[in-house]
Amino acid sequence: MRFKDKVVLVTGAGRGLGRAIAIGFAREGASVAINAAHLSSAEEAAILAREFGGNVMAIEANVADETEVNTMIDRVIKEFGGLDVLINNAGVSQPIMPTIEQSVDDWDRVMATNLRSAYLCSKAAGKWMIEHRGGKIVNIASITGLTGQPMRTAYAPSKAAMLNLTKALAVEWGPYNVNVNAVAPGYVLTDLVKNFISQGKFSEEAILKRTPLGRMSDPEDVAEAAMFLASEAAKNITGIHIPVDAGWSVNGWYM
Repeated sequence: MRFKDKVVLVTGAGRGLGRAIAIGFAREGASVAINAAHLSSAEEAAILAREFGGNVMAIEANVADETEVNTMIDRVIKEFGGLDVLINNAGVSQPIMPTIEQSVDDWDRVMATNLRSAYLCSKAAGKWMIEHRGGKIVNIASITGLTGQPMRTAYAPSKAAMLNLTKALAVEWGPYNVNVNAVAPGYVLTDLVKNFISQGKFSEEAILKRTPLGRMSDPEDVAEAAMFLASEAAKNITGIHIPVDAGWSVNGWYM
């Protein structure tokens, strides 16, 4: 088991990618703290993670609120005895529409949930990791942060900023043996993406036509990448991002 005796906190883990990541760490022997905005969602994910027999904690917290973040981190450290891995997964999407029709409230909400939360959680967890000379932080960004995507001018910039935050923290905290990396998922078959496809907001045909491997990812594909970056196998990797997109973002021959 890759994460036996390790403590992992996954934010936004009540469903989708976060849930898959939390379950993956539990399967690999970690003590896992599962955060969600609503305790019921965190508990539902915790029930699945506990099937692997490890210590699992469900925590309700608004990760865009500094006080709630600090309380959450303190609780994890107190109850589990430390914090070895932080997965900044919490995030929300936005209405897909022309920028001039978007509301500033939506922009603020997306930036708070996607970017501010990663900053606050990294800051709180980083204090412990720096003091104890070691830790892993993995930010769940997106391929939208690598490209210019119209009508997503809150979501995409928030993910691009997460990638830059990853680099900045990697450089600043490297001397303390803290690795900071990111995963940039492409089109993953979560409930949200399935809904966008069914509503005609995403074209499955167009996505697959551009994708060299000809398939979309499953949440478990993203979980495996996150666990790799959090493992000892990646001890000398920091400040990078791994696209999990079946080649979508590198295709320069899309017609």
